[in-house]
Amino acid sequence: MDKRVKYTFKEKLSAVRLIVSGRSSCLEIARELSCNKSTVRAWLDRYSAHGSKGLRLRNGSYDGHFKIRVVRHMLRNGLSLRQTSTLFGIPQMNAVSRWLRIYESLGAAGLLVESRGRPKGKMARKEKKKEKIDPSDPNADKVLALQKEVEYLRAENAFLKKLDALIQQDKAAQAQSGRSKPSGN
Repeated sequence: MDKRVKYTFKEKLSAVRLIVSGRSSCLEIARELSCNKSTVRAWLDRYSAHGSKGLRLRNGSYDGHFKIRVVRHMLRNGLSLRQTSTLFGIPQMNAVSRWLRIYESLGAAGLLVESRGRPKGKMARKEKKKEKIDPSDPNADKVLALQKEVEYLRAENAFLKKLDALIQQDKAAQAQSGRSKPSGN
């Protein structure tokens, strides 16, 4: 289960305003909200740099050229991950950390390649060579009909095998969930 807590904009804003006004510290707010002090510090930094807009959640994707610009700016100016993510309005500083690792290992070209998700692979299928049938052959129609029937039966067989596998999987899942239920005693 995901243990991360998402705080609303109002919660973040009121926490930051308490710190800015001097009525609370980052540590006190972090204890009150049951979060890490660095999280509250990041909110404060984003608020200082971008105002209340900096506290809004922004999930998105970034193109490779933006990533390169961010990493190069960070390295050129000797900025920390938090300073860089705050400056560029990136909500997660571990994203910048990931970009930095890629940049150091693969160079700028590594950031231009989209690497999220599963790799796009092609199904490894070998196409069978079909024998050419002479149309003048008197049995050509029968051979073509038989070939079509074989293709259909192979597809049907594959479908039934897949269906059987899914049924077995469901049965196993039901048996597993039946075992893990506590007794009513």
